[in-house]
Amino acid sequence: MEEQQRMDEKEWADNPRLNAWTAAQAASFATCSPFDRGGWDFSVESLDRLEDLLRRRFTSYEDITAAHDTQLVTLAAWYLGEVHIRHHGAQWQCRPEPDPQGLGNDQPYVTVPSDRADEYPPADDDPDEDGRPLTVPAHELDALFLRGPDHRLRDTLTRYQPRDR
Repeated sequence: MEEQQRMDEKEWADNPRLNAWTAAQAASFATCSPFDRGGWDFSVESLDRLEDLLRRRFTSYEDITAAHDTQLVTLAAWYLGEVHIRHHGAQWQCRPEPDPQGLGNDQPYVTVPSDRADEYPPADDDPDEDGRPLTVPAHELDALFLRGPDHRLRDTLTRYQPRDR
């Protein structure tokens, strides 16, 4: 990976915008109902509980996307990302400044750090890019309502299984 790419990744993984967002989520996690009732241990199994909560609160893609700026959805996205981090060594990343073109590429996401890129060979359909998994937790919450009842949040963790070389 080029030195400039490494520097860019470092900036996307450690910047005031991302750091403020993650700190705010961590601080409000224990006090936000329904998360304040305990049992949220960042386990893979707890993703089933999170999914059940979201499916009870929202009935459609339109409902959950309209609630993206609510504390519940923001914390749910943070929680999903934290499970990725704690179980697979991913890290948060986010554009340091809002997207100047307003294309919606501003959501925090999780991915494997570039120093582990060799664990994930390039995808066949994009040989110029490394194959590291990348997950935008907010989009995965939305996908619960697009992909149907058989789609599970825990399935997002299968991305960390390296493909055959």
